[in-house]
Amino acid sequence: MSVKQRSKPRYAELGDLLQAGIERGDYPVGSLLPTELELCERHQVSRHTARAALAQLIAAGMVQRRPGSGTRVIAQREAMRYEHGIDSLDLLMQYGNTTRLQVLETRSAKASGEMIRELEVGAGKEYLVLNGVRMEEPNREPIAVTEMLVPVRAGTPSAELLDLSSSARTVAGFLDAARLSRVEQVFDAASLSPAEAKLLGVESTEPAMRVRRHYRDAAGRLLMLAISKHPPGRFAYSMVLSRNRR
Repeated sequence: MSVKQRSKPRYAELGDLLQAGIERGDYPVGSLLPTELELCERHQVSRHTARAALAQLIAAGMVQRRPGSGTRVIAQREAMRYEHGIDSLDLLMQYGNTTRLQVLETRSAKASGEMIRELEVGAGKEYLVLNGVRMEEPNREPIAVTEMLVPVRAGTPSAELLDLSSSARTVAGFLDAARLSRVEQVFDAASLSPAEAKLLGVESTEPAMRVRRHYRDAAGRLLMLAISKHPPGRFAYSMVLSRNRR
């Protein structure tokens, strides 16, 4: 008997289930959600899955979590169209699994000027440029325009990345979490070009949140520099930082 493939990670399914319960009023504003242990027992999931599902609700602005006080419902509806909670590389990479990338244009170029420093390559070295839009699933509403810059090295799947019919799928495999050592992120403000604003369905005068991500392999080499621009109200990150204890 074939096993039906999940369309979403298990944590996202559980998060959606809890969100639906909050929206129905099963968990009124001010009430507490089940604990991680209760969620594990009730839904037959791991502690990590339960924690990630609750993090999804925290990122949506629907619940608040305090040590010793549980997870309390603070809103019946999510605050943002798409808000992503991260506290690990694995959760960061779930962003790619819960949204859809549509690559609209690809080309190759030779590194010069600022690109030499940005991509950590020598002058004249080839790199790939992929431009596209990332959309929220399942509504297919755009949440970001994205430019992906890929230094060409041995093992880089250049032909597949440049082919519009396979580029989005190839990007997902190329940035598989198992081959990454770290992802460096920088957030700042930016403006949108008229073409970018048109893709996002907003005015070009709207400000944008720009996220620059450097994806590095196990040897620390740059695999890709991805630059995404998000218009107001479409996307936010939620991060929880804690003190390391030895």
